[in-house]
Amino acid sequence: MRSIILAFLSILVTFTSLSALADAGVFTGNGQNLRQISSKSIRMVSIDVTIVPGRGPFLFDGTVPGMDQVQYGCKFVLRNLTDKAEDVRVGFPVDSQFARDAEPKPAKESDLNWVLEYGFIALDEKATYRVQFVRRKPGPGPNDFGAVFIWNMKFAPHETKTLRVQYHIPMSMGLVTTERDEKASRSARAEAFSQELLVISQLEFAGYITSTGSSWAGNVETATFTVYTKPFENYIDRRGITEQNKSEMSSQDSASFESNFPVQHPWWFREIKPVDWKPVDGGVQWQYRNFKPKESITISYYQTQLPRNSDEVDAFVDRFLKYLPPGDSVTTELTKIRELFLATYGEEPDDPAVRAFASEQRWYKPRNNFSIADLQPEQRAVLDSLSRRIGSPQSK
Repeated sequence: MRSIILAFLSILVTFTSLSALADAGVFTGNGQNLRQISSKSIRMVSIDVTIVPGRGPFLFDGTVPGMDQVQYGCKFVLRNLTDKAEDVRVGFPVDSQFARDAEPKPAKESDLNWVLEYGFIALDEKATYRVQFVRRKPGPGPNDFGAVFIWNMKFAPHETKTLRVQYHIPMSMGLVTTERDEKASRSARAEAFSQELLVISQLEFAGYITSTGSSWAGNVETATFTVYTKPFENYIDRRGITEQNKSEMSSQDSASFESNFPVQHPWWFREIKPVDWKPVDGGVQWQYRNFKPKESITISYYQTQLPRNSDEVDAFVDRFLKYLPPGDSVTTELTKIRELFLATYGEEPDDPAVRAFASEQRWYKPRNNFSIADLQPEQRAVLDSLSRRIGSPQSK
């Protein structure tokens, strides 16, 4: 199994693909002619989707076998609005870097492998459906997907069916910047704050595309989407950047890894969209009535290189000082770093350069009622460790 170093260290990259599957939609055609259509006969009455990100079957190490996974459980109530029997081709599009980038194989073998790989099951009260996996060249439109799970359903006149779908998929990941606008000019930024150490992050994300649900007749009466985030967040707290044992790396790979990732258990933050979610026990939830499927659900986790634990502050500071421009005051720059740490906790920086830098970051959410007295013990310990470095003779 390749080291996480080989997956991450070559260049800073940004993944824009969404590791997700979509609401059940109505499709026609086959292969290259497969396309989404609208049904005037079958209505999607309700949607209930549960999303559970978690650890994959192997140790997390940055390779495909070692990626985390997300589990999906879906329940759709579908109703034939007509007094005639209806045949419908149902499709679940895939928008995944793994399906898109996979090496081509013979069609039948590829179809079967992907159904098994995703553990994809579709059934209702009467039938378990024979699911096919179709890959095609995607078109330019937002609903022109390159890979789709499809199966056929039959509805008697006015029949209502409860369709259940379950599957799992690896979470997409990559190295990204924490800046809101990656293309914005950095000319005004202090040179010390141009270090990748302060903006690089390991991104893991998953999601759920709702737009294909709009292909059914009318709006959806009720829709509930629940993401159980707490177990995964507890896991990445313990796991850190990787679960790979450095003792199993070569001495060269281990040294390279520590040099590029000095902080093994960094501070992380998350972005969840749409923003109208409500907290529930163990996670977050969206609930809608008269729902017109449109906006995708995305859950993104950014692991920075800012230390979360006090015992990794020295490694962070050593790396920061290693690339500090000659002539810069170490004490002054480390004092700014302390303000930066406080900004991640919710305080608005006093220093103009730190404030300008923080305002460009995805994580920046200053709190009007911020108080150092409210900090967690581990946050206080991080600040104390940094203050000791600021006051040490070698930092003058």
